Amino acid sequence: MPHRPFAAALLAALLTLPGCFLLPSNAGQSPHAAGVDLYLRGQLEAERGELDKAVATLSHAIDKNPSMALAIEARADLYKKKGDYEKAALDYRSAVTLEPRSFDANYGLALMYQYLKRFSDAVASYQKAVEIRPLDRDANMNLAMVYTQLGQPLQGLPYAQRALEGGADAIAQANLGTLYFTAGYNDLAISALKKSVELNSRNPDVYANLAQLYLQAGKFDLARNTLETARELAPSPAVSERLGLAYYKLKDYVRAHGAFADSLRQDPQYLPALNGLGVVCMTESLAGSPPDIDAAREALGYWDRSLKLNPDQPAIRQLVNKYTGTQ
Repeated sequence: MPHRPFAAALLAALLTLPGCFLLPSNAGQSPHAAGVDLYLRGQLEAERGELDKAVATLSHAIDKNPSMALAIEARADLYKKKGDYEKAALDYRSAVTLEPRSFDANYGLALMYQYLKRFSDAVASYQKAVEIRPLDRDANMNLAMVYTQLGQPLQGLPYAQRALEGGADAIAQANLGTLYFTAGYNDLAISALKKSVELNSRNPDVYANLAQLYLQAGKFDLARNTLETARELAPSPAVSERLGLAYYKLKDYVRAHGAFADSLRQDPQYLPALNGLGVVCMTESLAGSPPDIDAAREALGYWDRSLKLNPDQPAIRQLVNKYTGTQ
């Protein structure tokens, strides 16, 4: 049987040639099975950080099996990671259509709507998500914050409170504080932000927000101390300017001047700091007897710089007119 050695030799040659194979990996597979293989390959590519390649592979999987919600949701996740929220929203919506009880798809769609500022759509999708998982902290808190973005913080409060039922972390407490503040419950907002600080003493934004509430409540000592901590954690023009205001309210004009100046060193065009320095200098001028003309001129110089940057400041223009005798 002379043909057998020849066949064996041919088979051996095929196996040694680079890139040669006997059958395609998905030959004879159903579209469903081929789609699954491509989905798994896309997930592996995504894990390796090959996002564009993974999107292409998942798209091929979806072409093979358009009803594969897993592949559609996985591609949506990649679009979200790439910052393409419109495409991500389209995919999450397709996944929800195929699997209406998928928490991840509903939550992902709601998050994309929130990013895209489609707040009413976000509310509807978050509500579906919390119907599926009533105690999910992120879904409840995000729903509460979207109601705040819609200008309806009172409707969001029950969801924010539910989000904390299983135990609150610093971020959840900070969000609750923001929501209380927006709803006009300043004392509750202060309490929530203080709890956030207790849970994480290294978040400068929470300190800054807490200090703003102290300023509005007239608790200037507490505002000063809180802003000093915020400045140590993360210096910024806004924090230094708020600190300058706290010192000004405490009639410590030297430190107020220093804090406002520190704000301007970080951002020479920061209008609140320019205006604050003008107020401090004019206050110091009027405290003298007779008034300190140099300090008054310095105040007017700061206000003039501010108005050149933004002429639409009626209150500052009124001050300039008052102290220059112009109308």
